[in-house]
Amino acid sequence: MTDFNCKNMIKIPEQEVRKRFQKLRNYENILYPQLKERSDRLRIKNKALNKRVKELEKENKQIEKLQLQLEELRAMKFGKKRNSVKKTILIPKTIKRKQRSPESYRRPIPKPEEITDNLRMELEICPDCGSKLIDKKEHIHYREDLYEAEKLIESAKKIVQTIVESGRCPSCGERKQAMEIPKQKVIIGQNIRNMVVYLCIVQGQSYEETRKSLKHQYGIDLSNGEIRNILEGESRLVTAYYEYIVNSLFEEAAHYDETSWKTKSFGKKASEGNYCWVKIGVKSDYQIFWFGKSRGKGVAEQLRGEKKGSRGVSDDYAAYRDLFEYHELCWSHPHRKLRDLAESGNLKGQAKRVSKKAFKDFRKVYKQARKAGEKLKGNKWTEAEKNKELQNLKTQFSELFQETKYDPEKLKAIRNSLNERMDKYFTFFEFPDLPLDNNKAERAIRKIVLKRKKSFNCRSQEGADTLSVLYSVVFSLINSNPDENFFTLYNSAIDFEPNK
Repeated sequence: MTDFNCKNMIKIPEQEVRKRFQKLRNYENILYPQLKERSDRLRIKNKALNKRVKELEKENKQIEKLQLQLEELRAMKFGKKRNSVKKTILIPKTIKRKQRSPESYRRPIPKPEEITDNLRMELEICPDCGSKLIDKKEHIHYREDLYEAEKLIESAKKIVQTIVESGRCPSCGERKQAMEIPKQKVIIGQNIRNMVVYLCIVQGQSYEETRKSLKHQYGIDLSNGEIRNILEGESRLVTAYYEYIVNSLFEEAAHYDETSWKTKSFGKKASEGNYCWVKIGVKSDYQIFWFGKSRGKGVAEQLRGEKKGSRGVSDDYAAYRDLFEYHELCWSHPHRKLRDLAESGNLKGQAKRVSKKAFKDFRKVYKQARKAGEKLKGNKWTEAEKNKELQNLKTQFSELFQETKYDPEKLKAIRNSLNERMDKYFTFFEFPDLPLDNNKAERAIRKIVLKRKKSFNCRSQEGADTLSVLYSVVFSLINSNPDENFFTLYNSAIDFEPNK
């Protein structure tokens, strides 16, 4: 032990010792409780602030989500302002088009049987000096034109006075007619009915627009009620062909989509829903439109038919889940969602950066998948090469699921959806005829959207059922026979007999 020299130690006076003890007691009795109370207050305040920070973070995520939704709604309502979108590496380079020859911009020379009139402009003497012309040549050109509007209207409209004889049979005592006598004195002919179908369905005109077109172009005056009755009657005439289309599409792979279509209940039947469903064959161009339906899975099941062996291409809407035996999910939907998210003006900093990266990664995999689909259709791979490519694509696809702490909520939702449904994106490896996108159905939906803006949907379920039949028949005919005359095709649908 260390020895201390007591002589060098300083003795503290008794009074100083008491003073220091008193000071220590003051710290224990006064200052310590104050400091403890202050520390407790700060601890409670810090806890409240931490709680508030978490609430603000949650609110910021919600605000970010709402801003993105608002951005989507604005794009749906008003369209995108493409000029305001900054060109970045995200936008793929446009494909360089082949140069067209000058001849390709000129109208084709008409066939001899198409020429209806001839005009010869002769010149014998010089208009300047009066000398007789020599070495004369002929320069031939063709002018395509319409007859004068007045003559067109006069030649288009015809009124046939029909006299129907009838007589009483002396044997059976019944009166017989040469043809069925209509209830009305003035009836509308089939050609006008065909034109009403063309204007309302093919051109997508409203009743008022159809009425004006018939009045101005053909001098035919119809009321909105007459147009409605014509459409209902025509839907009954082509019902046999409509049922043929429905049965044909039960047997092949098809695209599916749906959009809003409000249907009121002013008729005898109550409205069945406020949506329009579309089903289009993958190989054929047959189409089914179902107006005035709900968005429930039951409608999708009726549209599909028997589940066994069914194959469908659609987006990831819940009604399509487990709807088909073999389901190919559309790659274009997540591609567009990721692109819009990457180009969103509401994301900043790290959230913007990770969104851009997610889009670029998905676009890369999508491009490889399209190439794989083309090779599968051409049978250019052995089974081993096919399995290797499938595994490679799935590996790259699975990397898209990896979340970061900077992911916005919408990006997290997209990643989770891709993760849950990954196998459905690769069904085309088993059925190469299934496309990777649902563009065929979406293009059909555009017609409905344009019609909806003009006609303000349907006032009754009967009207929706009429549109279902006519849209299905008309666009199946047009898309299956794009070079044929519409009226010839439509008359064939009227005369269609299923057993022949």
